[in-house]
Amino acid sequence: MSGRICLTTDQAFAAGFDEPCEHQVPNPAECPKCRLTEAEILRLAVLVRGATSATSPAPRAAAA
Repeated sequence: MSGRICLTTDQAFAAGFDEPCEHQVPNPAECPKCRLTEAEILRLAVLVRGATSATSPAPRAAAA
């Protein structure tokens, strides 16, 4: 591991693909033991979608 700290979800996602997995496969997405299943990807998408909507400003009512 590089020891760097990820500050955003994009950095964290990229960090997982910059280093080999514990089975020494250079790209974890190609490792049959490490790659994410379709169900795991869907769960992560829901979490990330929830995180982005929670940080967006609340809609305001239009001026009358």
